[in-house]
Amino acid sequence: MPRPAPDVPRAYAEWLAEAGEAGLRHALAEAVGDADARWRHTGLPLFDPVGRGGPALPPVADPAALYARLHPARRATGVFYTPANVADAITALAWNGEDDVLDPACGGGAFLLAALRALPAADRLPIALGRLHGTDVDPLAVWLTQARIAALVPVDRAQAVVLQRAVRCENALVAPFREVGTVLTNPPFLNRLRALVAPDPALAAHLRARFGAVLGPYTDVSAVFLLASLRAARRSVGIVLPASVCATRDSAAVREECGPPDWLWTLPTDLFDAVRVPLVAAGFRPGRPTTRVRRLAGWPAADLPDGEPTPNWGPLLHAAELPPWTPRLGPTGTLGDHARIEADFRDEYYALQGHIQEDGEGLRVLTSGQIDAGHLAWGERPARIHRSAWLRPTVPIAALHPRQARRTGPRLFVATQTRVIEAAADLEGRCVGLTPVITVLPGSRDALDLLAVLLSPPASAWARGRGTGSGMSLRAMKLAASDLRDLPMPPLVPEEARVLAGRVAAGERGAVVALAACMNAAWGAPASLLAWWCQQAGLPLPD
Repeated sequence: MPRPAPDVPRAYAEWLAEAGEAGLRHALAEAVGDADARWRHTGLPLFDPVGRGGPALPPVADPAALYARLHPARRATGVFYTPANVADAITALAWNGEDDVLDPACGGGAFLLAALRALPAADRLPIALGRLHGTDVDPLAVWLTQARIAALVPVDRAQAVVLQRAVRCENALVAPFREVGTVLTNPPFLNRLRALVAPDPALAAHLRARFGAVLGPYTDVSAVFLLASLRAARRSVGIVLPASVCATRDSAAVREECGPPDWLWTLPTDLFDAVRVPLVAAGFRPGRPTTRVRRLAGWPAADLPDGEPTPNWGPLLHAAELPPWTPRLGPTGTLGDHARIEADFRDEYYALQGHIQEDGEGLRVLTSGQIDAGHLAWGERPARIHRSAWLRPTVPIAALHPRQARRTGPRLFVATQTRVIEAAADLEGRCVGLTPVITVLPGSRDALDLLAVLLSPPASAWARGRGTGSGMSLRAMKLAASDLRDLPMPPLVPEEARVLAGRVAAGERGAVVALAACMNAAWGAPASLLAWWCQQAGLPLPD
């Protein structure tokens, strides 16, 4: 049993630790209210007297939150329930008060209850018994939802049977979504689809047959629920998503099929208990093209200026620090046309395990945290590698993975989750990047040209426009090798920029801003972009 929730008295928590699932059922029944006096007659499973008899627990304001905190496998199953006030607000944005409603991942019932609360008390029973539908893979969560509905809309035994058919234990990714007017949902936070289907080949085959090539192994599970919701809803969808779904490459095919949202609300992360990633709520109207995207942010939700529909929804997020100017692809092509750009994977990461030495022979091992704009901080800042701390980590060349061993000569290293592109040169080829560091190897352009391009404000502006929302913060972007390959090249790299890049590569940290200013001018970008880049990089504006 995990650490007790703050709103569970200590004596009760100690009893729960001994009682297991039967005790948890008792706790939830007590949390909903006085089950014995009011709802035993319904026959709803949560109120089965088996396992009761523990100490009394006063009703709590949010029984679903209580269950989430006590859940024995919260993170493994993605149990992060929607607070009631947030569910109410999303329901008000997405539901017309008349359509039948489905929540395919109903958890503790936040959205189904929000729909009922949106109605006058006299109108709730017909909706509760005829037009609300919910599924979840967790039977205890389903029982909790049924009980909470029964607490809000008292039902007799016959009506409770109808309620049990409408809100049932079922895997929505296996059973087709019921066609309804509106889908309201907060899917489980399970990250990559591959992790969900790896233990279940039958589920993997089912999803391939159902969605085809739209889904990839790294597509977020929330994006799968979004896609299925859009296919099931006649009128509207309101859904909570990780902000990364708006921007990552692996969700691009889902975004293309869904089209841009009708509205997008950037949510404060701290609204959700124990969630540490940026979140959004998004609304869609299937079959109705979006011409302007309503944008909201904060709590309570405040309107922002409307946004332009774009295939990448990242620029629609509330990010006041988005660049004022973004370059376009020109006749000089992309960075990938002039360099070999590679990212390592788990194989390369684990190939080094057991071979790292402190200040030994071989190559210096670089992590993302040791890469600044124009500077490699190896030996200056400690790095954590394979659960150990190192200041000057090295690895013998013989221990490298073959892919790493093929890289020789000058190279650049790029950190992968930053506010601006942070790249630094290793002209002597003395370093190897640790996954997920990106390595850039010169091709038709040499290392100084490439460094000048990567440290230019327009390069960071382009990357932020493409990647806002994909990182762990809305102020950062998460870069992939494919992003750098697509980075537009400037019309030219002036000789002055090459000289400055050489000074930066030689360790002159003060030359970074001068190089950025020179390349900003080479792009023909406005001075406001240079100011934005300096602010994001934490560097002073040039005199």
